[in-house]
Parts: sequence; structure tokens; C-alpha cells
Amino acid sequence: MRSSKPLVVIACLGVTGANVAWADPTPQLGVEYVESPFAPHDTHGSTLRLGTSVGFIHGQRQDVRTLGGTLAGGQRFGRLALEAELGLANLNATDLTDARLGTQERLGLTARFDVLRLESHVVGPNTLFAVYVEGGAAKVWTAWGKPAAGDAERMVPENTGRVEGQVGFGIMLDHRLQEPVTVPRRVGWFLGWRMAFAPHASESAAVCRGLTCRVATPMPDATYTDRTMLFQSSMQVTW
Repeated sequence: MRSSKPLVVIACLGVTGANVAWADPTPQLGVEYVESPFAPHDTHGSTLRLGTSVGFIHGQRQDVRTLGGTLAGGQRFGRLALEAELGLANLNATDLTDARLGTQERLGLTARFDVLRLESHVVGPNTLFAVYVEGGAAKVWTAWGKPAAGDAERMVPENTGRVEGQVGFGIMLDHRLQEPVTVPRRVGWFLGWRMAFAPHASESAAVCRGLTCRVATPMPDATYTDRTMLFQSSMQVTW
């Protein structure tokens, strides 16, 4: 009887050994892996966006051309994205001198919504194309500089801080990384127009040549608004 026990053990191993169940590796949390490059797009996640802006500001004591950069971060909820944005820009003269007149800082909140989407079966593998609209508000600080010694006489408005409303539209090309990479999962490119409007108010200013300044004629109150038009281009990552 004792000699039969090894045989029983060997027989059991022969029957069950081929079907031994092995535990699957623990899947990585937070990783989006897509089997098909034409699968529907999931655009939820945190975002970081970096770009440039160029445009014009009209309605203040002096019309200017603006050139600067933007840094934004936020969250995407499918078609809807909410962002906080910081913009820094130089203000230059619109004439041939292209003189630097001042600087501007903009801190705002923006909501963007994809009104039209074309997914991978139309655009291409792992790629999403969208037409978007956006709206928001921002606090804007403008600082004006005096002309250097030897420069022509020009007007120098007072430094201001004001709140403006923003609307815009544009296109987005958003690419999904099919491999299981956590940061980033998506890389996108934006191209669009943004218009900003602020209530107009009279602003004091000085007419300066070098360090010598005299008070400028007061600008009368008016009912129109100050207008900013910006053309923006930026790259965004989603994770």
C-alpha cells in the first residue's frame, strides 16, 4: 500500500499539469491601451498647453500690435475643456518704427467646446480633428514704458488693470498615443482666433520725449469698447 502513493501523485500531476492556471500579471493602473487605431477617442484627462499669440489692441490711448506667449493648464471632460491661462506679451507700435511701447500680462479662465469632431475613420489612425468654440474672462495688466533718450516724442498712457470678456473659435488636431504610455496619452495642436472686449473708460496719459513729459489732453469717456484680436497657435498634451 505504501508503494502506491508515489504512483498516485505522478498520475494526478500528469492529468492536471497541462491545465495549471497561472495568474495574469497585474495590469498597470492609469494606462490607456487601444487595440485598434480606429477605436473611438476618450478625451478625458488633465492638460498642459504652451503656445504663441499675435494680434492687435484697439480703443486705448494708443493702438498697438501684441506678440507673446501663453501657458495654460486644466481638465478635459470629453468635448468640454476648462483651462486657467497665463499670457505674457510685448506691445509694439503699429507704424514702421515697430518701437516697443510696453508689456501686458493676462490671467484668465477659459471654457472650450468641440462643436464638430471627425474621428480616426475619417482623419486617419489614432487622430481626431475638431472645430471648437471658446469663451471666458481674464484680468489684464498693461504697463507702458517711456521713450529712450533720442527717440521721437510719443504718448505714454497710464498703467492699467482691467477685466475683459473673451470669445473665440478654431481647429484642433489631436493625436492619441496607441502604446501604453501614461504621460502623455495625447498630443494636440491648436490654431484659432480669439477676440476680447473690455468697457472703455477715459485714461490719463503723458506726452514724453526721453525723461521729459507733459500731461496729455484728457481722453473723453465714450460708449464703445476696447477690442483685442489675437491669432493663436499652441501645442497641448493630455494625460
